[in-house]
Amino acid sequence: MKPGTGALDLALLFGQELAIGAGVGLVVPWVMSRALRAARFAPPGLHLVGSVTTLALAYGGAAAIGGSGFLSAYLAGLVLGSVQLVAGGPIKAFHLGLAQVSEITLFLALGLLVFPSQFGGIMAEALLLAIVLALVARPVGVALATALDRYSARERTLLGWAGLRGAVPVVLALLPVVERVPGSIAFLNPTFFAVLVSTLVQGATVEPLARRLGLTGDGGS
Repeated sequence: MKPGTGALDLALLFGQELAIGAGVGLVVPWVMSRALRAARFAPPGLHLVGSVTTLALAYGGAAAIGGSGFLSAYLAGLVLGSVQLVAGGPIKAFHLGLAQVSEITLFLALGLLVFPSQFGGIMAEALLLAIVLALVARPVGVALATALDRYSARERTLLGWAGLRGAVPVVLALLPVVERVPGSIAFLNPTFFAVLVSTLVQGATVEPLARRLGLTGDGGS
């Protein structure tokens, strides 16, 4: 960040990244989906390569012109996943496997950079962070995201409690470490601890909560 950067500059930069990221994230998959439809007689492997190319172009294109590559890739995935493609099934299965491998890699990288001996000074605040995320931030986020959908209160409760994956906070916590930002470990350790608590506590209680709310497939609504 340049010296003398003010709040207005940050707000303009934030708006610019969102606008460009959203624009590229909508245009690139729209064009590529039509290209993939036109190539419906091509080998299935070509469609898989095309889907990866779409995400790469969305991320790289947005980042190259000052936009948010993460937002662009996220929107590109949503758009590409919502259209009917000839190889739609294989594409979704391929990206599901790719996402799982990526999560394993992220958690492995996080584990290699974290030292439990450093937890002594951050356990209290990290535990508070995990509690706020589980009981406040995620339920509020789910309520806002599903405000226009016909979900019941029980379904929203389960959605808010089932936010188990820590891939996004892991990525955001690793970025300062990769860039060698001074003090970046101060972000990494609390993130690791919060994700660990979320995984252990919420991961072990999602199914019992679903049963208690009557939302399982063996007799729920």
